[in-house]
Amino acid sequence: MTGVESLDAVRRVLAARRADILRRYCAVGTGIGRPDPTGPYVITVYVTDPALVPGGEERVDGVALHFVPTGPFQAGPR
Repeated sequence: MTGVESLDAVRRVLAARRADILRRYCAVGTGIGRPDPTGPYVITVYVTDPALVPGGEERVDGVALHFVPTGPFQAGPR
């Protein structure tokens, strides 16, 4: 894989744009995923409310965003 399809490229985009993504989409977390095992890697954006999921396809620096409504995250005991 090359370009934004490579895991390393997606990691670089996420590292550079994580704060922007969290702020723009009111997200509670981000990660890297592959919704289709044969498809490209995507940035997974976790949001607390399904209403926060955009209606169309979203990309950041050429990497597709995949939105997952989760509800709020809570830290567990250590």
